[in-house]
Amino acid sequence: MKMPAKIRLESPGFYLAFFAVAALGVYLRLDQFTLQVLLDDEWHVVHQLMAKPPKELVQTFGRSDFSIPLALLYWVQLKLVGLSEFGMRWPMMLAGIAALLLFPLYVRQYFDDRVTLIFMLLLALSPRLILYSRTARPYALTLLLSILAVGLFQKFVEAEKPSFKIGLFYSICAAASVWLHLISLPLVVAPFLVYGIPALIDRNRVRVKRLFWLGLITAAGLLAVVLPPMLGNPESLSVRLGVQTPDLQSYYGMLYVWTGTNSLSVVIIGVLFAGIGMGSVWRRLPLSGSLVTGLGLTLVGILLTEPAWVQNPRTLARYLLPAIPLFLLCVSLGISSISDTMAQNWGTAGQTTSFTLILFMLLLMVYYSPLPKTLVKPNSNSLHSLYQFDYREEKNLIYQYQKDFPVSPFWQKLSAMPRDSIKIAASPFSFETHHWDAARWEQISHQRVMPGYIHGFCVTSWWGEVPRGQGYRFKNVGYLSDQSDLIDRGFDLVVYQKPKEVFTNQGKKVFGMKSAYCDPKLRENFPLPVYEDEWLVAFPLSENIRGQINAEW
Repeated sequence: MKMPAKIRLESPGFYLAFFAVAALGVYLRLDQFTLQVLLDDEWHVVHQLMAKPPKELVQTFGRSDFSIPLALLYWVQLKLVGLSEFGMRWPMMLAGIAALLLFPLYVRQYFDDRVTLIFMLLLALSPRLILYSRTARPYALTLLLSILAVGLFQKFVEAEKPSFKIGLFYSICAAASVWLHLISLPLVVAPFLVYGIPALIDRNRVRVKRLFWLGLITAAGLLAVVLPPMLGNPESLSVRLGVQTPDLQSYYGMLYVWTGTNSLSVVIIGVLFAGIGMGSVWRRLPLSGSLVTGLGLTLVGILLTEPAWVQNPRTLARYLLPAIPLFLLCVSLGISSISDTMAQNWGTAGQTTSFTLILFMLLLMVYYSPLPKTLVKPNSNSLHSLYQFDYREEKNLIYQYQKDFPVSPFWQKLSAMPRDSIKIAASPFSFETHHWDAARWEQISHQRVMPGYIHGFCVTSWWGEVPRGQGYRFKNVGYLSDQSDLIDRGFDLVVYQKPKEVFTNQGKKVFGMKSAYCDPKLRENFPLPVYEDEWLVAFPLSENIRGQINAEW
C-alpha cells in the first residue's frame, strides 16, 4: 500500500484549479437554492412534525420513512425561529459542499494532482450529489458521515499508539450516520470485518483488543439510537420490507445514475474508464477495502430484506450512495491512465489530444445530464421527480405518466412575456409530484410557478400544505386566503387548475374534485380573470399585471 504523501502546499497551480472547481460545484448546488419548492419525500418529516411531539418522533421510523435527528432539529427550529424550506435544507447543503472539498483533499494523499482535480470535477458535476445537497433528506449527511467514519476507523486502527479521541469520533460519526438513515449501518461496521478478521487470523492481540473496545463503544452508540424506534414502533419498519427486489434492469439503470446521464454512450465510456482505474484505486486507496465490503454488505441486506421501491434504479443507487464517489474516483484514474499512455506514445501531441478528448467527454456528460434543464431560470421545481426519477425519458415513469396530461395554451402564451418576469401561485398543489405538473409549466412558460395553498381559504385542511403561522415560515408558497400577503411575496397571478379527466398510461383518472369548491370562492374574492379555458382560470393580483398581459396578448 502506498503511504500518504505530504500535503503539497507549494503547488499554487493546484490550489488555483481546486478553488475554481470548488466554485463551480458550489454554484451548481446553490443555483436557485432558496427558491425551491418542497416536494415528494421532503414532506414525510413535515407530516410527522404536524402529528407528533418529540417524545414520539424518537420512537418510530414512520410508515413513510423520515430521519429522526433531522425531525428533532426541525422541531427546535419550528419552536425557536420558525421552519422554512431553507431551514430544512441547510444541513444537507453544508454536508454536500464539505464532501466536495474534503473527499478530493483526502484522495490527494494517495494520487497525483491531476487525478485529484478530475475527481473533484466529476464530484462537482454529479447530478445525484447536487440533488442530495439541495434536498431536505439526510443522504448528503449520511454520505459525508459514513465515509468520514470509515476514514477515522482506518486512522485509529493503523496508528502506532491508540487514540481515544479518534476512536470516539469514529463512533459518533457512525452512530449519527445510522441514526440519520439506517441503511448506513453496513458501511460503518464493515471496517470491523476488514481489519478484525485478519487480526484474528494473525493472532494480533494488540489490534484485536483495540477493535474490541472500539466495538463496545460503537455498539453502545448504535443501540442507543436504533433501539428506541425499533422497540417503540417495529411495524413502521416491517411494512416497508419484503416488498421488492432489484432485477437486472435495476442494476443497469443504476449505472446511468452513477454517471449522471441519459446516454448509453456516456455510460459505456464511464464504465470503461472505471474498469481501467479500479485496480489502482484498490491498491492505493486505504479505504477501498472497507468501502467495497460495506457496499457489498448493504447489497446483501437489500436482497434479504427487499425494501420498498428498491427495484427503481434511483432508489437502489440511493441505498448504495457511497458507490458514486468511489466509481467517480475509478473513472478519474482511468482517464489519467489513458492520458499518460497517450503522452508516452505521442509526446506533446498526445498530451494535447488527451486534454481535448477529456474536455469533450466532460461536455458530453453535462450535455446528456439533467443539468441543462434543472439550471434553466426560472426553475423552482428542480427537485421534481420528472427530472430525477430516471434520467432516461423512456424509463422515467413520471414522464410516461404525465405526458398525456392536458396543458393549457395559457402556459405557452406566458412565454411571450420577458423570462422570469411573472410569479404564479398555482393551485391545487400536490406534494406528490406525479400529480404536480409545475415542472412542465415552468419549462413552457419561462415563468416561476410555486404552490398556491388553499388551506384556510376554500378547504379547512389540505394534505401536503402547512397551516399559516404555528411556526411554519415557508417562503416558496402563497396563501390564497390573504391577497395582500400574496402581493408582498411577489406573486402576480393566481392560477387555479379546474377538475379534469385525464387518460394516463394507468387509465382514466379524475383530478381536482376535492378542490372543486375553490372555483366559486376564487371568483368571489379575486378580480375578474385575465384568462380562462377548459383547463384553468388565471386571476391577476393587480391591474398593472392585467395591463401587461393584455398588451402582450
